[in-house]
Amino acid sequence: MTKRIFLTALILAVSVFSLSAEQLSKIGIVNFSRIVEDYFAESSAWREIDSMREKYDEGKDEILDEINELQLEKLEAENDNDERKALKLDDQIYNKQEYLKEFHSIWQTRINNKIQGVYQSSTFTAEILDAITYIAESEGFSMIMRTQDPNILWYNHEIDVTDIVLERLRWQAARESGN
Repeated sequence: MTKRIFLTALILAVSVFSLSAEQLSKIGIVNFSRIVEDYFAESSAWREIDSMREKYDEGKDEILDEINELQLEKLEAENDNDERKALKLDDQIYNKQEYLKEFHSIWQTRINNKIQGVYQSSTFTAEILDAITYIAESEGFSMIMRTQDPNILWYNHEIDVTDIVLERLRWQAARESGN
């Protein structure tokens, strides 16, 4: 009789424990910054930014080549004791250097504005949040938090869904582009 009571109590305890275990919430974390950086780097907007950077580098290199050429001419004029030509070339060098500074400032502003525009784009953010939502719902998570959340003191890396979200975003991008 005592064995039956003990078995019944044990079965009851196990079933109560299993019911309460089912109610435990599954929490995941995501490195939102990494998703933005990794996924954004593969997007058409990032390719456009890369193209802008290439144009900037080409323009900068061209201006630097012109400055170097002028400096060589100035050196030759100084060696030939042609002070008038050397002064004229020195003025041209100064103007090119000032132009390079302005060129750099304008292009950096354009590139930074483009980057900020994409980061703040509601469609870009919505696309990432949709992927996170899909992963959370399909994997049974009750909550997904950012790894940068100051309230997270510690977490097991097994609950990090960043890579899964990136895979989902890449899959969606490939599907939308018809690949």
